[in-house]
Amino acid sequence: MLLNMGPQHPSTHGVLRVVLELDGERIVKATPDLGYLHRGVEKLAEGLHYMQVIPHTDRLDYVCSMTNNYAYVRAVEKLVGITVPERAEYIRTIVAEMQRIIGHLFWLGTQALDIGAMTVFFWTFREREVLLDMFEKLCGARLTLNYYRIGGVDADFTPDLVARLKAFLDTFPDHIREYDSLIMNNRIWLGRTKGVAVISAEDAISFGLTGPTLRGSGVDYDVRKYEPYGAYDKVDWEVPVGKNGDTYDRYWIRMEEMRQSCRIIRQCLDQMPQGPIMADSPTVIPPPKEKVMRDMESLIHHFIIFTQGFKPPKGETYCATEAPKGELGFFLISDGSPRPYRMKIRAPSFIHMGAFDHMARGYLISDIITIFGTYDIVMGECDR
Repeated sequence: MLLNMGPQHPSTHGVLRVVLELDGERIVKATPDLGYLHRGVEKLAEGLHYMQVIPHTDRLDYVCSMTNNYAYVRAVEKLVGITVPERAEYIRTIVAEMQRIIGHLFWLGTQALDIGAMTVFFWTFREREVLLDMFEKLCGARLTLNYYRIGGVDADFTPDLVARLKAFLDTFPDHIREYDSLIMNNRIWLGRTKGVAVISAEDAISFGLTGPTLRGSGVDYDVRKYEPYGAYDKVDWEVPVGKNGDTYDRYWIRMEEMRQSCRIIRQCLDQMPQGPIMADSPTVIPPPKEKVMRDMESLIHHFIIFTQGFKPPKGETYCATEAPKGELGFFLISDGSPRPYRMKIRAPSFIHMGAFDHMARGYLISDIITIFGTYDIVMGECDR
């Protein structure tokens, strides 16, 4: 029997269609049909200055906009050769880990809801709101944030934000234990996640899986650890690794990652130095707004950068960043003009959908919902 699932199914978390070939209720083949949410970001980038692309990255994985910003600006900085000030690196790391917690809370709430537990959803969104309020204080937005800048960040971390974040860190580990108490040993949760969507380490590597989906299969790989950026090499933390490669292991890894994020943020807050939050590179970075309003040279400088853009040297670069969903990479080709000649995004959601058929075969229709969730996919970055 042939069955269409989606693209309007509430548990596909976006417009995704999967064509299922069934033998009774067992899946013989599952073919994902992508492209219902095509944004054309990669093509749009070819007509925009490098700085103008930043807001478009928010619209890829709209649940974790900050990490998209981070991945893109790092790629441009690598292309241009900018060194980011130390304070800005610490702020970037803190904000990226706040976004990781938000992403995992969103995943846990919706995954539990799909499997049948409603309380978890309300509890995770309660903590998510606290962090989103801090994002609003930091950059004025809650979803599409546009906070990172080429060479630094848009606004400084204030003492009020530091105090609010420390207060959150004091209570959050107890909340993680609360979520665990609801579902860790719940027989429905165990029945729907233990031994479901198992993928071996070899297969996970072959399919190019990254993030919690790869680490759940026992592969100790995290870009933050093995190609450190930001302040990740200046703080002490561990990479959680699973054993069985099933949905339950991937759930455990995300829970542990939230605890590790708390560790990273706390150490960064304690170590954060004073100093500038933007690099000093006048050919690439516009002057501060207060100077633009008072100094004629700064006004002209600002006008030129925003009308003509900056021109990186000819060349190409790929820069990988560990987003909550996996390795998010930007590949840029520069022809020496103010616009990228080509931009290619390595979106983890898209790569993970390549393994969908392999991981779904032999399971039941109801398990398809669990498999959607275990990847933590967002169709905005899948269809780009």
